Amino acid sequence: MERVSTREVLEGEPGGREVTRLPTRREMAERWRGRVDLLDLRANLLDRQDRTLLQMHLEAGRNFHEIARLLGLSPSTVCRRIHRMIHRLSDDTYTICLQNQRHFSRLELEVIRDHFVRGFSLACIGRCHALGHRRIRGIIVRARRMGRLRATA
Repeated sequence: MERVSTREVLEGEPGGREVTRLPTRREMAERWRGRVDLLDLRANLLDRQDRTLLQMHLEAGRNFHEIARLLGLSPSTVCRRIHRMIHRLSDDTYTICLQNQRHFSRLELEVIRDHFVRGFSLACIGRCHALGHRRIRGIIVRARRMGRLRATA
C-alpha cells in the first residue's frame, strides 16, 4: 500500500517533523476509481482471453480463488497474470507511441503493442513478425525513449 508523507508541526519545535501515514479509504477509492477507468479503456487492446480474465476481476468483483476455480488454474497463476496485465495497461508507452505514430511504421507499432500491451517475449515477437532480436530490441528502445520524452514534456 502506498504511504502518504505529511508534515506534522509540533508545538515548540521549529519546522516540525515528518510523519508517514497510510492514505484514508476515501483517498484510496479516488485513486483506484481513476485507475479502473483507465484499465477499462485500455482493456480492448488485450486479446479476448486476457480481457475476460481482467473483467472478471475488476467488473464482476471475483477474487483470484473464484476465477482460478472457474478456469481450472491455480490462484497464484491467476493473480500473477492479472497483476501483470494491470502493470502493462498502466504503462503509457504504447499510447504515447500511438499518439506519435508518424515516427513509427505499422510493423513497429505492432511490435510495440505486442511487447508493451500483450506482454509477448522478444522470441515470440520475432517468430510472429519474422524479425531478428536486434531489430525488435531497437524498436522497443525507441518506444521507451519516446515514452520518457513525452511523459516529461
